[in-house]
Amino acid sequence: MTAHRNPTTRSTHTAVTYGAFLIQPVVTTAENGRYAATAIVAAPDGSERVIGVDGDFALHDEASDRAVELAMAWIDQRRMASDHHVSGR
Repeated sequence: MTAHRNPTTRSTHTAVTYGAFLIQPVVTTAENGRYAATAIVAAPDGSERVIGVDGDFALHDEASDRAVELAMAWIDQRRMASDHHVSGR
């Protein structure tokens, strides 16, 4: 007997500019019909980081919004750490 996997569906949303960063949310539909999300963060220096989102969401837009929120929080933490390092505080 061959096992069948239900395919997952991924979709990207419009990228969000946050300061000098670009955030691209990516939403995946799970086998159970719920949604998970990640965000790809592109930094001004050209580096990229993938931010994973814990949780499963009932709504597609809810997953996308949460991915953007968490990416913004990650950027803010990075800025604070950079400011602290530069100022020597």
